Amino acid sequence: MKKLFLLFLTLSFVQTAFAIDDYKVTVTVKNYDQDKLILAHYLGSKIFVDDTATIADNGTFIFDGGKDLAAGLYLLVTPPDNQFVEFFITEEEHNFQVTLDATKLTEDVVFENAPDNTLFYDYLGFMRQTRPEMEALIKTIQEGKENEQEVAKEEGQLEQLKQKVEDYKENIIQQHPKKLTTTILKSNKKLDIPKFEGPAEEVRMKEYIYRRQHFFDHVRADPRFFRTKICNDMINFYMDNLTVPQPDSIIQSIDEVFRLLEPDPVAYQSYFYNYLNKYYGSEFMGMDAVFVHMVKEYTLKGKTPFFSEESNAKITKDALLWDKTLIGKTAPDLENYILNIEESIKLKDAEDENRRFALDGKTYLNSVFKPYTVVVFWAPDCGHCKKSMPVLVDFYEKNIDSVEVFAVCHTDFKQFGDCAQKLKDYKAIKWINTVDPYFKYIKDYSIETTPLILLLDADKKVLYKKIAAEKLEVALEQMKLRKEAAKE
Repeated sequence: MKKLFLLFLTLSFVQTAFAIDDYKVTVTVKNYDQDKLILAHYLGSKIFVDDTATIADNGTFIFDGGKDLAAGLYLLVTPPDNQFVEFFITEEEHNFQVTLDATKLTEDVVFENAPDNTLFYDYLGFMRQTRPEMEALIKTIQEGKENEQEVAKEEGQLEQLKQKVEDYKENIIQQHPKKLTTTILKSNKKLDIPKFEGPAEEVRMKEYIYRRQHFFDHVRADPRFFRTKICNDMINFYMDNLTVPQPDSIIQSIDEVFRLLEPDPVAYQSYFYNYLNKYYGSEFMGMDAVFVHMVKEYTLKGKTPFFSEESNAKITKDALLWDKTLIGKTAPDLENYILNIEESIKLKDAEDENRRFALDGKTYLNSVFKPYTVVVFWAPDCGHCKKSMPVLVDFYEKNIDSVEVFAVCHTDFKQFGDCAQKLKDYKAIKWINTVDPYFKYIKDYSIETTPLILLLDADKKVLYKKIAAEKLEVALEQMKLRKEAAKE
């Protein structure tokens, strides 16, 4: 028995072009003492409720066009245990009858006027009969208690059984090319990869690239498939197993997923929300590039009409700001004032709060000429800064010949005296300490929390962003090793 936890969710999705508004599904449930049935569907990893039917006088449940439905796979859910049966509602099959038994839901399902559903359940029945024999053979072979001759015989039987299953599926695919059952079977079909020539490593790379480019070929032409759990499983496998966990590869994969889902605006919107939220809030370094790409490539090009004006403005503002300091880009110059530590400490308790600091003129990030620059935005009342700043001081002292620190005390000018006192307490007076009463740097740097630490190279390109002070030593060693490797 399959069971699930239902999510009763309502989202303001745009309507799909493949909506069915004249469906009628009549359901008879044997051995069932409840008076309600629920109609639901998959979308991504979630299940959405479409309708609830109450039992009629003749003992049937009828779902008949309470709302428009997209063609795809649906669930008949039996409260209160939420056991369910899967079935199709499509353009070809949207007026049919189904009879089932509540005590054995998936084993005794009969459809009338629904050949695709009948085909699907015939396949499930075939697999239900075949699977025990296959599992028994696999177990016997793995245990390896028989002699070699018996094992070889059982392995031959297993291969014959596997071929029988493949032949059964291939027959459905050939005889019923337009059925949703066929698309589901094809989704698990092995991809025919060309035979590439060359060194082994090069061949493996070519095979990997081909697999990524053609992974969705078997299902791309059937938007009905997008409303199945199998589709979500395929997409997750593609993202988790065929995508290198770095921004450029993720961006390519997300673009491929959106190309796949483009025929179904609702599925497209659902996955767009999912990925946008995932990479907007990602704590992994560099993943902000994925969020920026999505906004620039889709939202700014008018491909996300489902966003409200307020949401559109928010994500666009954040993306364009984050875009300035993505890893690999040249960090915007900083034009700040040098904080005079000793004088500001003397003035920090002055009666006039506008005179509680002293500045020594301007300085610029681009005027730093060491091989590496650490830019740190911090605040005197920041709890995490109390832990990070001493670590940063220690890192600076060890690498003073190759590293400069350009520190920006990110706070109101009334606290500049407190900045000075903290810097002296931290023994952080040797590096470049700056402030800006006008906060002009926030037009180029997104400072959501402090400390915000960036590691730049000699050309001020961003090497690491939002890096912890404790990881700077390792990051610097990695950069030095890369430089050495590039020379060889």
